[in-house]
Amino acid sequence: MADELLQYIHRYFETNGALIQHCSNNSIQIKLTEALDRELMNRPFYWHYVKKTGGTPEPMTLTFFTEQAEDQAKKGEWLHVGTPRLHQIFESARNKGIWSLLYEHHEPKQTPAPLYPWLVVNVKYSFVSHQRKDKILSYGLQLIHGQLVHHMMDHLRPLQLEPIIADHSFPMASLIQVESGLLRIKNEAQRFVDDHPDDWAEKAEKKMLQELALLHTYSQAVSAPTEDYEKEKNDIQNRYQPSVHVDIINSGLFYLSHSSL
Repeated sequence: MADELLQYIHRYFETNGALIQHCSNNSIQIKLTEALDRELMNRPFYWHYVKKTGGTPEPMTLTFFTEQAEDQAKKGEWLHVGTPRLHQIFESARNKGIWSLLYEHHEPKQTPAPLYPWLVVNVKYSFVSHQRKDKILSYGLQLIHGQLVHHMMDHLRPLQLEPIIADHSFPMASLIQVESGLLRIKNEAQRFVDDHPDDWAEKAEKKMLQELALLHTYSQAVSAPTEDYEKEKNDIQNRYQPSVHVDIINSGLFYLSHSSL
């Protein structure tokens, strides 16, 4: 469990931009970012002083140990399940929601049970014109054999997921890198946009042309200044011009007992 905890801590700080200065089998040293220092270290007076004086900020460096030894108290913090610092990190990860590392918990079996890696990504599609329609879809990519599952959150909701792997389980190694998996999901998201009905865009463009025609007729009738006409024209185009935005809301690596869904 200590190894998995160290992996979690490493991923949390690396994902949030911290500098990993040292990492061994049972310890890790991290140079915090300013944002992480403000969030985790409870130094409001220091940051107020830096802001007031215009000084150069100096985020703290933390050292964590996952195994306890007598001489470690002077060098860093012993991190294990139940410590306030680990709870604080878990809470921070939940609040950020950008990257999660979770393991399925299940009843112990006679032999250790494998957990299979799934990259899970929640994607928001925004179809924007004079009206806006948002749609959220979740995808899961199995990082060993590459199965891609739609509506992945429906599969995750019934499961008990924990930030630390249970002693009676072990994670299977990924064959597909996370970066490659993200690219596959982005390609799937692009296919969704390409296949999505475009009647909404056609209606928006038709409405835009009608508004522009009315504006042109009105401007000629009242001899509106060119500057005013162009401004109104741009406003209409910005309001009605159809566009599609695709954003990743959050993502994570989930180790599940099912190799396929």
